[in-house]
Amino acid sequence: MKKKSRNAKVEEDMQEDQIEKPLAADSILKPIGDLTIFEAGQFHEDLQSLHQQEGPLELDLSEIDRMDSSCVQLIVAATRSGRLTLKGYSSQIRDRFDQIGFAQFLPNVPGAP
Repeated sequence: MKKKSRNAKVEEDMQEDQIEKPLAADSILKPIGDLTIFEAGQFHEDLQSLHQQEGPLELDLSEIDRMDSSCVQLIVAATRSGRLTLKGYSSQIRDRFDQIGFAQFLPNVPGAP
């Protein structure tokens, strides 16, 4: 049996670290319906609970029909930890972030740093 060199082992470990591992269910928040001022209180509580989890976190916006600036601001504040990734957002949500000047907080937005 051929033994791996130390450099080959280090490189293999780095590649494994780069593979996206699935998050635990309690590390993902997937709200459904509207995120407006009427849902902002509960959404804020849900985001706080999510941040109690360790490690990377995910906010899946794929089931959101409508969002207003109150919830956009909550999302922007939640992303400041650097642990929260936004996924599944529609072009309407991207437009809403852009309208209020927060498009840079969405990944894969043209013109974002």
